[in-house]
Amino acid sequence: MKKPKFYLIQVIIACFCFALHAQIPENEKTALLALYNSTNGANWTTKWDLSSSVTTWHGIIIKDNHVHEIELNRNNLQGIIPKELADLEKLESLNFALNSLKGQFPEELATLPNIKIIMLEMNDIKGVLPNDFSKCTKLESLTLFNNSLNGTIPESLGTLKNLKTLNFSGNFFEGEIPKSFENLVNLEILGLFGNKLQGAIEINFEKLPKLSELSLAYNKFNGAVPFGIEKLESLQYLQLQGNSFNSFENLKNIKTDGLITFDTDDINLNKIDRNADLKGTRMVDTKLEDVKEN
Repeated sequence: MKKPKFYLIQVIIACFCFALHAQIPENEKTALLALYNSTNGANWTTKWDLSSSVTTWHGIIIKDNHVHEIELNRNNLQGIIPKELADLEKLESLNFALNSLKGQFPEELATLPNIKIIMLEMNDIKGVLPNDFSKCTKLESLTLFNNSLNGTIPESLGTLKNLKTLNFSGNFFEGEIPKSFENLVNLEILGLFGNKLQGAIEINFEKLPKLSELSLAYNKFNGAVPFGIEKLESLQYLQLQGNSFNSFENLKNIKTDGLITFDTDDINLNKIDRNADLKGTRMVDTKLEDVKEN
């Protein structure tokens, strides 16, 4: 009769140790509760049982007693992103895509030192972005397409050497593409489709050798098509139409073997002889079939 009792004690101890191991700092739990309350958690598609351990909460990934990932895309989040998320100092991935979030992009998100992925696309976030992203040195992906953001694109984004994906398509950004973007040597995707960006593009795209997707269509760019695009060996998607470029000379020797999409306002250039069987216009990573008015 002693063995069953012994095993029962072992199970209780194991459960206690697991619960103890799964604890997160109180300020991190408070941050998650702030998120739940500010985004109408009671009406989420998949709700949290607040009486249960944080380890059971949908979309929350905990490692080493800290919140490392929040994956709440397509979960009917309504409301604003709370500033308390700044307390999640170990957070690496934040995915709130395809919800109904409003308000501004919190400045606090731009202070997270370990963040690698921020996905807020297809919401209704308004206002301007924080000026300073320099603390997000590990950031690899920032996708904000199809929101209502405006103002200028922060120059500080050009300091993020690990950035691979930057997609701001379908917003209302104005001004120019920051010259600092030449420093994004690991950038693979740059999406600026359907904004109000303008002016001549001074960037030498040859300095972005890993770029595979470049979408600048339907803005107010002018002058010559920027130098260096024709030398991008990894380029697959190129969209330049819907601007006021007055010269496409730089594209006459573009390498076409790997191109899947190639769209400009130069009819003759679009008909250039290629080995690749190019597809028609592809609106990269947007939910809308119609482009916002320029």
